[in-house]
Amino acid sequence: MNIAIAWCITGGGAYLRSSVDVMQRVKALLDLKITVFITRWGFEVARIFGVLPKINTVASGKYYEEILVGDYGMYYIGRMNMKRYRLLVIAPATANTIAKMAHGIADNIASALYSQAIKSGVSTVILPTDIPNSEGFIETETPCYIDREVCLKMDCGKCLAEDICPVKAIKRVDGVLRIDLSRCIGCEKCLYSCPYKAVKCWEKIRLLPREIDLNNIDVVKKERNVYVVSDTQQLFNTIKNLVGFGI
Repeated sequence: MNIAIAWCITGGGAYLRSSVDVMQRVKALLDLKITVFITRWGFEVARIFGVLPKINTVASGKYYEEILVGDYGMYYIGRMNMKRYRLLVIAPATANTIAKMAHGIADNIASALYSQAIKSGVSTVILPTDIPNSEGFIETETPCYIDREVCLKMDCGKCLAEDICPVKAIKRVDGVLRIDLSRCIGCEKCLYSCPYKAVKCWEKIRLLPREIDLNNIDVVKKERNVYVVSDTQQLFNTIKNLVGFGI
């Protein structure tokens, strides 16, 4: 149907992998064109969490199916003003991004897209990283890391995880291996190669939200044409309903 939406990714690990899964699901089931806007740090986190290959399957580079990173995306803000997009999705949206939205700051691609969507009457769906669950906690995920205690205990000598890493991200520091996140691509090969399970990926962490971040979310909720969701199932359902499909 050639309906296009804009999807912006910011630099948070919470909900990142599951949000990209929703993006793929939306693309497959609703047959939309999706332009992926990514903040500069969002791109780095997407690399570390191994989701860039999935994003590439959604935005293959065709017209309105580009991946626009950092300030380069600013050149395409005019599409929002001209209502070329049916919808803006910001998922995940970091606390920093939400704070900018709440206080009228538009100094990067995420906050600028939001500002222009509001001005242009384009509906916006937001999944904040710092929105609490029913128990009052934020749940986030770790990138891949190596448990130093396991490594010290096993003292394998030759490390299979180090050998298999395609980007040479595993290095020895003070005689113990660690993952250099400036190189890691989140491919999980190290996770499955270590026989002692010293490599950990996507470990769940529970955090308490700050009051100021909750207040900023409440401010954003009050803006016109804005839908703040609390999980990825709500994210999918809201996108589906706003685009106008009954699946």
